[in-house]
Parts: sequence; structure tokens; C-alpha cells
Amino acid sequence: MASPTEAPGFDGTYPSIARVNDFWLEGTDHGQDDQDYAERIELCAPHIPYLVRASRNLTGRMVRYLLGKGVRQFIDLGSGVPTQRHVHEVAQRADPECRVVYVDLDPGVVTDGRRILEGNDKVAYLQADIRDREAVLADPATRALIDFTEPVALMVIETLLYLPDSDDPAALVDSYVDALPAGSYVGMSHCAEDSQLRKGLDMFSRMFGQPPDVTLRERDELTAMFGGLELVEPGVVPVLLWNLDPDEDLGRNPELAHMYAGLGRKVWID
Repeated sequence: MASPTEAPGFDGTYPSIARVNDFWLEGTDHGQDDQDYAERIELCAPHIPYLVRASRNLTGRMVRYLLGKGVRQFIDLGSGVPTQRHVHEVAQRADPECRVVYVDLDPGVVTDGRRILEGNDKVAYLQADIRDREAVLADPATRALIDFTEPVALMVIETLLYLPDSDDPAALVDSYVDALPAGSYVGMSHCAEDSQLRKGLDMFSRMFGQPPDVTLRERDELTAMFGGLELVEPGVVPVLLWNLDPDEDLGRNPELAHMYAGLGRKVWID
């Protein structure tokens, strides 16, 4: 996952959060600057890499659940580097005909994403600001791959963390939901206020300067963003506890993770 908006890093002042995550996911699409920055974050908030890996596992569980419900097309907002068990890898392993549109604003990440996806005509990578719904949904690549008369899965994993309240992320999610057909799903996750994370951000600021710019939101705030969607069981829960995979290593006290996730289904017809 990468910052969905034009944040520091596009001009080289900060490493890419998408590539930092790739390092934590044991990928190969990152550089030394990204690794150094990742290690600084780890020094201040050592639980963050664990949450990033848990978030990627969540993506896999959501995609597999959606496949079981017959969904075969996905739009992923704020995608980051499309490797390490990302949406298309999980979906197309089950059904090669699955279609995926990835969306990110970071031009370097988009360039790398398109290189990685070269030759896969069922996947597109858009360079777009997710706050511009029309730019995303009306893009020719989106229209070529996504059939809006059939259910679509909209994935918003960690992405809203990088949108301030002034961008009204709840209204943004609603605008996308309005454009989806009945039977579609929206999967979201978000970090909540956490004393450990807050201390880590403060420590990073003292030691290294400005930390990644994020807006933490409570579980109730994320739940409200599902609006009139029908929440899939078990509702909005700690990321490690959503649709548990018995083979996944949850570590100790997974219920204490201050990252929450949920999946909602659109049941009404516009």
C-alpha cells in the first residue's frame, strides 16, 4: 500500500512507503534508502512490520472469501507494489480470468507495477489520485476490465490512513459505493489510536524528523464508513481476527492489534 495522495517522497525527500512495505514483506522491489527508512521506523515502532504482514494476509483472506462468493473483478485503491500475495496473485491463482485494476499516485511505484504486470492483460495499473473517483472509474483501462453490471470488489486496505479528515474519507467511500452495482463488496482496514504507535511516531519525530503523515481513526469511525453496507461476519474486528485462517500464525494476543478490518456488501439497487 502506498500513499494515495501527493505526499512527500514524490520529489525524493522521503523513501516510498510502498517500497518500505515491500521490504517488510520480503519483496525485492525496494532500494537501500527504503530499507534504511524501514529500519528507522522499526526502531521506533517495532510492531509495524508485523501489522504490515498481517494486513497483506488479510488481503488474501478477503480475496479468497470474495472468490467464494463468485466475485471475479477487483479495484484496489492505494495499491503499492503488486507483489507478495497481492490481489491479482491470489485471485488469478484460483481463476486466471479474474480482472484487477490497481490504483496509485506515486509515479515510480506505478512504473514498477506496470513492469511487474507486463504481459498480464487481465490487470491494469492506473496512476491516479483516488480522491478523483471519476478519473479512476472512467479511465479506459478500468472500463476495459471492469463490468459494472456485475459485482465488483473495492479494496481499500490501509489506504484511508493517509487521508486527513479534511478529505472526508467517509464521503469518498460512499461515492465509490454509489457507482458499484448491487452485490458488490467493499473491504477496508485502518489503524486506530494506539499508545505504542503514538509513542513510536513521537520518537521518530525526535530522532529522525517528520514521520509518515497518517490520520489514526477509531474502530467506530471505520465501522461508520461502511454506511448502509451489509457487514459480513465477524464485522469490524482486529485485522488478525477477520475470517480467521487456522493455518496462519496469529502470534500472541491478536485481539489487541489496533488495526481493524471489515468487509461490507452492497445489497440495494440504485
